[in-house]
Amino acid sequence: MTDRPTLVELRTRVFKNSGTGQPEIGNWLARRVGRPSAVYGTWFAVRLGISAHAVTLATLVANLGGAIAIGTGSRSGFIAGVVLLMLAYWLDHVDGQVARWRGTSSLGGVYFDYLMHHAATMALGFSLGFGLTMQGGSPMWSVAGFLVAAGWTFLNLHNDCRYKAFFQRLKRAERSYRIDGGSGGRPAPPSPWPRVWPGIVTWPMSKSCEPHIVLVALVIAAVTAVVAPELWLRALGMAVAAMAVVAPTLAAARVAKTIAGNTPDQEFNRWFRPLLLLPDRKHVVGGELADAVVDHDLFGRG
Repeated sequence: MTDRPTLVELRTRVFKNSGTGQPEIGNWLARRVGRPSAVYGTWFAVRLGISAHAVTLATLVANLGGAIAIGTGSRSGFIAGVVLLMLAYWLDHVDGQVARWRGTSSLGGVYFDYLMHHAATMALGFSLGFGLTMQGGSPMWSVAGFLVAAGWTFLNLHNDCRYKAFFQRLKRAERSYRIDGGSGGRPAPPSPWPRVWPGIVTWPMSKSCEPHIVLVALVIAAVTAVVAPELWLRALGMAVAAMAVVAPTLAAARVAKTIAGNTPDQEFNRWFRPLLLLPDRKHVVGGELADAVVDHDLFGRG
């Protein structure tokens, strides 16, 4: 692609959609703020020859810098830290857009992005509690920060470990599979708030742990720190204490439910369909002659 694209050209290519020019996938903050505003950063990055990896590295630096600033415990440090976290959130959308424009999207880039998110999550969770300790509070606030970091991290690893288990089975399989499931990143409306137990309780708990909700809460806290410092400190302590209970509890419950219900196997069977190879039959695939394959399910096998 050209290294001097217009904003219109960028919008038709870099969003995670089917080329409508509007960001359709993701949470509301990503769709309405993150991705639309990141186009301007992508415009500059492409012209300056900055790679997607370099932007991801800058995102990691901003995230860690924000966590360190919050961990100082000072009011000015907290405000500066939130500003850095906002910058990191914005850059986190720029790197993918740069890669999609240049056609350099790769598994290596996805891998680096995931590592960056895990590092940022752990650092931020701990810094929230450590900052309260630095304010002159009890060392137990650092323990609370550790619990927040552990809870958020295990919620993220819940998905990563499930997909790693999928890949392990695929590597060991002596048969071929057809991918026949999964969301595939297609646009979908957010799930509604269930009005039955236990979803009526676990849904808002889960939402409160999502990165974009955490960022919005931190922005509100930073504004409060400017206009009402005493209220800010009390509210921050209450939020960290609550999250130190909510995040680990939700993570433990999700892991226990996954293991007890054997949901990885069920999801694997929905996503991947075993294929039966019939060497004596031939058909054309992609313009080339190939062995025919038949879905096991058609014959009630597998």
